[in-house]
Amino acid sequence: MSGSDIDQRAGRAQAGPRSGAAPTREERAAAAAVLQMISGIHISRAVYVVAALGIADLLADGPLTAAQLAQATQAHEPSLYRVLRLLASLGVLTEHDRRSFSLTVLGERLRADVPASMRSFALLTDVSGLQPFEPIIETVKTGKPGHDIVYGMGPFEFLAAHPDLARKFQAALSERTAAFAPSVAAGYDFSPMRTVADIGGGKGTLLAAILRAHGHLRGILFDRPPVVADTAEVFRAAGVADRCDIAAGDFFKGVPEGADAYLLVNVLHDWDDADSVRILGACRRAMAQDGRVLVIERLIPDDPANAVPALLSDLNMLIITGGQERTNAEYGQLLAEAGLSLAKVQPVAPPYSVIEGLLS
Repeated sequence: MSGSDIDQRAGRAQAGPRSGAAPTREERAAAAAVLQMISGIHISRAVYVVAALGIADLLADGPLTAAQLAQATQAHEPSLYRVLRLLASLGVLTEHDRRSFSLTVLGERLRADVPASMRSFALLTDVSGLQPFEPIIETVKTGKPGHDIVYGMGPFEFLAAHPDLARKFQAALSERTAAFAPSVAAGYDFSPMRTVADIGGGKGTLLAAILRAHGHLRGILFDRPPVVADTAEVFRAAGVADRCDIAAGDFFKGVPEGADAYLLVNVLHDWDDADSVRILGACRRAMAQDGRVLVIERLIPDDPANAVPALLSDLNMLIITGGQERTNAEYGQLLAEAGLSLAKVQPVAPPYSVIEGLLS
């Protein structure tokens, strides 16, 4: 298509709707659906209010009125009610008589310390989490992450300079990992292995679950010094501290040697292809001769109807880290470039899969 054709299309688009034509029922319904997409920020902000004020935990024992919730959270009752009413219309809460509310299964996910909790993740959508999305046009035109544009540095450097935000970030990652850790520990065959190294393993949530389920294994948790500084308690609480070593370092410079399996859990999606190959290459050079790399990520499915969660995460990676979510074939290509071969892909708790790479 030529430039003049594009200019003509743009001119027609700017001319406005068909002259005198009333929208059809289907067009009005489509407009309403698009309006809800446009208003996504409103939904996100309402969920953030409930998470930040601890509303879901207050409702854990049963319904409370908006007035009772406002008193407990020192909120303005009429304003709080309007937020709660919106979330009730979206199925997060149920509204009863006398402006009282209770939790649905969606609302339960905003409680702390429940299975598949999303509260810590919701708390990441504060101002610092939203600002990188403001220059999205510049990101789309240049490929430069919005986080770098706004803050002048990448997210990991930013977190190192802001310990409070780093704690919130690690809490969210641990929360997310806890939702699929049991399925990885139970579903993947670790019986032939002796040592498992979790590279970029955060607070050790997954590694602790694996060690607890497989008493013959030893583990190595490897991450940046600020991240692993206070991780020992996770392994003590799981009863596996005597079988786990904690090491600090930079996986671009090297990883602990001699493990039978190297876990990369929600790591590669933070990085572009070149850096992902560098990380995989570091693991390949360090692994035992019969070792393997286990990449645990959400895959972009072939069916567009099932792809929305992964594609939303992909957009987040574009804006925040400059990384990306990938398809099965794209992970296979990364493994090949790092001197590894794709052995199998094993689904675990949706939408995650274990992508196994062996020495070529």
